[in-house]
Amino acid sequence: MSENAFECGSRWLKADFHLHTRADKEFKYTGEENDYLNQYVRSLANAGIGLGVITNHNKFDLDEFRALQKRARKSGIGLLPGIELSVKDGQAGVHTVVFSDEWFANKEQVNYIQSFLNVTFAGIANFEDENARSKHDIVETVRKLDDFHRDYFLIFAHVEAPNGLWSGFSPGRIKEVFENAAVGRRALAFQKVRTRDERVKIQQALGALYPAEVEGSDAKNLADMSARNDAIYLKLGAFSFEAVKFALRDKESRVRVDLPSYGHSFIRKISFEGAGTLGGTEICLSPELNALIGIRGSGKSSVLEGIRYALNIPFGDRASDVEYKESLVKHLLRSGGKITIDAIDRRGQPDQIRRRLGERPDVDVNGQLQPSVSIRETVLHQPIYFGQKTCRVLAQALKKI
Repeated sequence: MSENAFECGSRWLKADFHLHTRADKEFKYTGEENDYLNQYVRSLANAGIGLGVITNHNKFDLDEFRALQKRARKSGIGLLPGIELSVKDGQAGVHTVVFSDEWFANKEQVNYIQSFLNVTFAGIANFEDENARSKHDIVETVRKLDDFHRDYFLIFAHVEAPNGLWSGFSPGRIKEVFENAAVGRRALAFQKVRTRDERVKIQQALGALYPAEVEGSDAKNLADMSARNDAIYLKLGAFSFEAVKFALRDKESRVRVDLPSYGHSFIRKISFEGAGTLGGTEICLSPELNALIGIRGSGKSSVLEGIRYALNIPFGDRASDVEYKESLVKHLLRSGGKITIDAIDRRGQPDQIRRRLGERPDVDVNGQLQPSVSIRETVLHQPIYFGQKTCRVLAQALKKI
């Protein structure tokens, strides 16, 4: 992935919500000392992880996290800060992964994550061990976190394990916890759900309160990142806390267990060359819904008419403002200007259409020039074009039906 992972808008990324680092006592690293950051990020990339959350046991190493986050971003991978927090609830301490944002990037230059840990483990020695337990149960933990007036959310980790929520609590007790308003708005996912019967029990208990299900490698070494077969994908538009939180809350649309496949053709990129109004401009598009947003006169119609012209789509008998639209294309390209469209056809192969003003389009199909090929039957299958005024007419007609 490139550093600008979202140049084409929102995309589906494999997310790992349970990563450990060398700052964790249980993590083992045997490589070169000065190559740790590179090795860690390379392991993320090899595992296909696009978004990861660092969740060390009751610990947050600010310097290490910043270094890893910076290095990962250069490889087009996002990292968020978190803690695998051992609270006092449950038979063995319910492990709650707490994700936080901007708890350390503030005017005060204070690491409030560490401040929270000092509060919830006050008077407890060696609390960075996996078996340590805090002073507070889940509800009390949320109250303590809320006292810092900074945003966060909760993921209940390895819920079916002995130190997980489902093993530590009965379904009725879990429902009671989730019905607490403070907890309910913060608890956004269960991690590592495996047993269908157990899932059904909790779903029946929680009903509409049942959150998203996510995955995490619980990596105790670099190889563990790729060793786990189970995966989860989020549709994200940024490597931000807000984007991840939004995706988890919209779990029906933005959380899935496999990458979507597209059986339709779509445009990947539009490039404009020459002295026209958009000369030197490249616009990347998503294989899903795209929107052009801008003030009047910002070039939205020019882009659409440029696409229509490059694809050689006729106006049709009912098209309005044909003369105006043709003038847009002339103004867009001027003498010698060119539009290039990179597309993916229905078979998944890359194609390219190039057209200069007043000339026929050139079409490359899978890298080979194809003279006289029909764009609308091969590259983009029967695209439908509506101009702005045509859409208004259609909208008015639909209102009368």
